[in-house]
Amino acid sequence: MSNGDLNATLGCLLSTASAQVAQWPQYTGHFTGYKLVRLKCDVKTKCGLAFKRHEYAIAAPYRNALPSLPSSGKFITVWSRRNKVDTSVRHSEVEWL
Repeated sequence: MSNGDLNATLGCLLSTASAQVAQWPQYTGHFTGYKLVRLKCDVKTKCGLAFKRHEYAIAAPYRNALPSLPSSGKFITVWSRRNKVDTSVRHSEVEWL
């Protein structure tokens, strides 16, 4: 996938995520700084399947990049467009693009 395609994918995912939470004011600016990632495996949560293998998603930067975000330790925060929530995912299950 070209760099232009990846930027378009990032923009689309950021728009989708922002639209999903637009009715709640506490989410204003929530996705600022989120980066594009690709999942290396299926990720299931109590809400059901959050991500499929090779799916693109947006993730919060590491904790040291933005200290106010919950990303820390062995996990990062990734937005699930299926479940419409942030989901903690192991670093090893994510490829940063």
